[in-house]
Amino acid sequence: MTGGAGAGAVWDLAPQRLRSAADAVGRLQTERGIYFAPVRHHSPACAVAVRAAIEELRPAAVLIEGPEEFTRLIPDLLHEATRPPIAVLSLGGPAGSGTGSTAETGDREPGEGAGFYPLASFSPEWVALHAGRDVGAELRFIDRSFGERSAAERAVSGPGGSGPAGFGPDASGPGAGPGHGPDVAAQPDPFARTLMSERYLAHSEAVATLARRLGCRDHDEVWDHLFESRRSAELADWRAVFDDVFAWAALARLDYEEGVLDADGSLDREARMSARVAEAAAEAVAGAGGPVLVVTGAFHTLALVEALSGAPEGAPVRDRQPEGGFGPVAEGEAWLVRYDHERLDGLRGYGAGMPSPGYYERLHAAHLRELAVEGTAFPAFGSVGATGATGATGAIGATAATSAAKPGSTKRRSAKGSAVSGTAATGPAATGTAASGTAAGAAGTVSAASGPVGARALAAEILVDVARGAVDRGHAVSLPQVGAAAASATRLADLRERAFAGRTDLLDAMRSCYVQDDGGVGGPGEPERPLGLAIAEVFGGRALGEVPPGSASPPLVRDVRKRVRAVRLVVDDSLPRTARLDARRTASHRAKRQVLALLDFVGAGFGQLVSGPDHVAGRGLGLITEEWQYCWTPLVEARLVEMVHLGATLEAVAVARLYEAEARLAGTGAGSVPGAAAASVDALARLVAQALVIGMGSHLPRIVTLLRVTLDTDRDVDSVVSGARRLLGLWQARVELGAEEYAGELLDLVSQALATAAYLVSDLGKVRAEDEDAAIGTLIGLRSLLRDAAAADGGAADGSAADGGAPDNVVRDGGASRADGAANRIAVERELARLRDDEGTAPAVAGALLALGFTDGEVADDVLVTRVRGALSAGADPGAAVRFLGGVMRAAPDLILHTPEMFDAVDDALRTLDGDAFLAVLPDLRRAFTWLRPTETHRLAKRVAERTGARVDQVDVRVALSEEDLATGLVLDRELVAVLERDGLAHWGPATEATRAVGAAGVCTAGVGIAQVGTAGGEA
Repeated sequence: MTGGAGAGAVWDLAPQRLRSAADAVGRLQTERGIYFAPVRHHSPACAVAVRAAIEELRPAAVLIEGPEEFTRLIPDLLHEATRPPIAVLSLGGPAGSGTGSTAETGDREPGEGAGFYPLASFSPEWVALHAGRDVGAELRFIDRSFGERSAAERAVSGPGGSGPAGFGPDASGPGAGPGHGPDVAAQPDPFARTLMSERYLAHSEAVATLARRLGCRDHDEVWDHLFESRRSAELADWRAVFDDVFAWAALARLDYEEGVLDADGSLDREARMSARVAEAAAEAVAGAGGPVLVVTGAFHTLALVEALSGAPEGAPVRDRQPEGGFGPVAEGEAWLVRYDHERLDGLRGYGAGMPSPGYYERLHAAHLRELAVEGTAFPAFGSVGATGATGATGAIGATAATSAAKPGSTKRRSAKGSAVSGTAATGPAATGTAASGTAAGAAGTVSAASGPVGARALAAEILVDVARGAVDRGHAVSLPQVGAAAASATRLADLRERAFAGRTDLLDAMRSCYVQDDGGVGGPGEPERPLGLAIAEVFGGRALGEVPPGSASPPLVRDVRKRVRAVRLVVDDSLPRTARLDARRTASHRAKRQVLALLDFVGAGFGQLVSGPDHVAGRGLGLITEEWQYCWTPLVEARLVEMVHLGATLEAVAVARLYEAEARLAGTGAGSVPGAAAASVDALARLVAQALVIGMGSHLPRIVTLLRVTLDTDRDVDSVVSGARRLLGLWQARVELGAEEYAGELLDLVSQALATAAYLVSDLGKVRAEDEDAAIGTLIGLRSLLRDAAAADGGAADGSAADGGAPDNVVRDGGASRADGAANRIAVERELARLRDDEGTAPAVAGALLALGFTDGEVADDVLVTRVRGALSAGADPGAAVRFLGGVMRAAPDLILHTPEMFDAVDDALRTLDGDAFLAVLPDLRRAFTWLRPTETHRLAKRVAERTGARVDQVDVRVALSEEDLATGLVLDRELVAVLERDGLAHWGPATEATRAVGAAGVCTAGVGIAQVGTAGGEA
């Protein structure tokens, strides 16, 4: 053991298992040439140490944690066109099956079962690949195949929950900023799912205890304090770095029992990795090619060491290795996709992310610049004076081992020996450029002039950039404030015993110096604020990577990106954007809309229609412009990769989706007609609209055939009417949709729908009371359909391209279609008139039909008044009478204002209601009068005031009275009358005729709560 008496004393406090593992590390290095580089994923500190180790050791092989099928993608990962952040994407399914069958993936939510292996410019794995290539090492991924992992194991890849004492990716804190914190974690992004999960480190009680001892707020600040705050030269001392990382993670691992690690697949993965390490070491020895460097998440290092060294504690891992080994490298489909900083951010829910990737990208580049300025890629290393293991000798080892014994912080020491590294390889350090294959971008030499040199200078740059971003957004930050923040950050770093101002120091300083009045940074449940947005931009980053154009990216992804770029939509970053289109008058806008609609239809998640005409849903058809919001993110590429089994082009996937939709609507597996009875006219009309909107009109004949059969079998008149209205809307938008050739077919379908409606309309008269509102809505839609269909036939007769030059197999004779349409409209009108006169028709439906008939000139004034008086007569059932009135008001609410005879009939009817009857019908009465607009309500109040002699302000007021309030009032009213009669004051009680009129007419307006309630004789 080396490192001095202090280091030895600290090491003596470590658990025996950890001390034994440290000894085993030394033996594995000296006897088998196996070196370990335990890292935290996406850590700049570890990235610097990994490159230093590779340049000194010049290993024969660099083995990296990651599904072993990723090895075939290494040439693409090292391609000069590859720019981080990128990710390797794997999809769930049996081993080797790639995406899995449609049956396996069809019931999953988008992204479920997808695993991401993200790589940023500051990821140790990314640096290991490039540095390993530079020294000629063989590069391999050695982890268990993603396709072999169980559902429980994949679940661990999802964003983690909160851990002890609020630790975990969803922990809020001063560094959270906008878009961070518990509110985001409560809605995890499935595309932040990672194969680099670090939830055990985040939730470790040992790490939590260490955080409390050091006065840190969470495990991220602990990590920053112990590792990321080291100077560049200290990080290049890779032995000390890996010693401390090993101890930090090993102590956390001791918190978890074997059963927990077995359940989530950790032991199975470690069995595969340790076996592959042993194979590579044997090959290196046989070839005399040099040592093997193993780059894995630090949480696995203890298990790998124990398994490879034969320690008893390694038995659970070794026992999972088959007797003959694992055989050839597993095969499985995986692809490179572009990734972004937003999903790499641990504060936004990423399961293995360092928080604030934008900051750490800058920090990593600053370290590389400082090391390059010192003259070589990394400082020269001398030989280590002792062989074997020394243990965890830095502050992490000391503090973690003694955290339960005494409080306080300790300063770091750098030991010459290494628990992880053991003896150093002899010879001088390899020289080279600091930026080779690493710094922000994939390649290129970083010079001192390219940015601030060192982390201390970086702090000032970040403070200035945040201030500039805040000012650009309207939050004033002055130069003195920037200077104060720089001084504050430096003093905080000194107080916390850090070499320079780090992430939390900078955030604390900005909160202290940049926040003015109520201009905070925002946060969970708060609106976004300029300063918070500026911090999020600088610390979170906005980078979106690039992948090479070769086979690493599926053809479908390449095709979609080409299609999107062709219509000039931006896919070069992950910023949300808005496209405002006028597809009716601009051809280029129609092309954009078609691409956006295609991607929306297949479920790529690229864009969403926010406003404007929606021909599929049948909304906003009178609007001219439409607005789409779109954003190209890893989510888009991941969803496209999940669709690769459907086709290699966007059109092929859309066709497959159309067939799937047809099969689903037809109730069969192949979309054939025999199951059409299960379909819906409206749903098929939506599919017709969808096909036209996405430019797939050539598939209409097949869909139309199914629709025609369904028109003969669908018994839902609302579905038939809604579908016909949707089809007619498509005819009206035929030019905008490029559907002129299908115009005649659309009108013919509308005509057939009218024939079906004529057959079914009688069902509307037989509905139950609770279904009357829906039936009236259908009647109103049918009336609109009749009017618009007549206008369409008239337009077609005037030569407005009803036929449109359609092919013979699609378009029928326009004249015959128009004749059929007229006959079918007459049939519907005849059935509606019969239903209107049928005494058995549901009251509300009868009232609506009467009002519609009067509005259309089919019912005379005297007939209207007679029917209303009859329905509301004294002998009528109050409930049925009010339902009838509600139907009238729903269909034509202004009749009561413009037809004095109807007003009188309603007034007379309501006068006859006693208190109990009024209370019984009050809910329906209120609903009836809600169809009046506010201006109409005011006019009705004036009419009531004129009728009764009251003032308008006594009637045109809003009161909040419930049925219970009215019932209580009626009881009190009766008791008051009884008291007056007992005391011989009965003549005080009866209301005058005028008061009775106010009460009766007031009922007319009680439904909308604007009238006073009478108090005499139990009348309201």
